[in-house]
Amino acid sequence: MAKVEILTGAERQRRWSAEQKLSILQEAFGTDGSVSVVARRHDILPQQIYAWRKKFSPPKLEAPKSASFIPVSVIAPLESPADGSKRSGLRSRSKDVEIVLRNGRVLRIAADADLELLSALIACVEAA
Repeated sequence: MAKVEILTGAERQRRWSAEQKLSILQEAFGTDGSVSVVARRHDILPQQIYAWRKKFSPPKLEAPKSASFIPVSVIAPLESPADGSKRSGLRSRSKDVEIVLRNGRVLRIAADADLELLSALIACVEAA
């Protein structure tokens, strides 16, 4: 028959300071760390270490709740026609602004565009 141990009194609930939690996280997620080994060493569950990691990780940027669409037109590159005549349908490129985004995409927009429109357009192009 198995031995049964009955514990009386208040349950054990340890309090960890933020420094102790960060130290355990460094130990668990270091170059040669293992979450399960560190959890056993400190007598805690591995899930607790993952919960601490989630708590101390920086907040992630959330996608916008609702998508908004704005009109966009593609302008062909300016080329001089073979007959030397000027094209009347294209705007002058000198009034356009070219923005290179973090994801490597290039955004061209009129220099006098509304700032609110520009910020929304940049957010949409970076998210795509």
